[in-house]
Amino acid sequence: MPFSTNEQYQAVVFQITGKFLGSIEGPAFKEKLEEMKAEGKTKVVVDLSKADFMDSSGIGTLIGALATMKKAGGDVKLASMKDRIKNLFLLTRLLGSVFEDFDSVEEAAQAMR
Repeated sequence: MPFSTNEQYQAVVFQITGKFLGSIEGPAFKEKLEEMKAEGKTKVVVDLSKADFMDSSGIGTLIGALATMKKAGGDVKLASMKDRIKNLFLLTRLLGSVFEDFDSVEEAAQAMR
């Protein structure tokens, strides 16, 4: 599984490692997200510091996560993007208009307080 979760700074942190392909990892990601939501944990930070690659279905998975958590009164923030992935979000015009990117997990979590 290319992601793990932990709780830090009063948020659930999804640490993505390596390649994040929504068509492959998306179902497990969504299942874990639903578990967190059922527990009332709706503040999510996606830590991309160890992510090497993301495809369009991976971005779609993150958009779905954002929609799910917004409906539940929470939010999803992105943290520590490498330039390659940041450029993908900029190219698709999702950075700034849909997602906020922060330099660290702590900054992203603080933005949701």
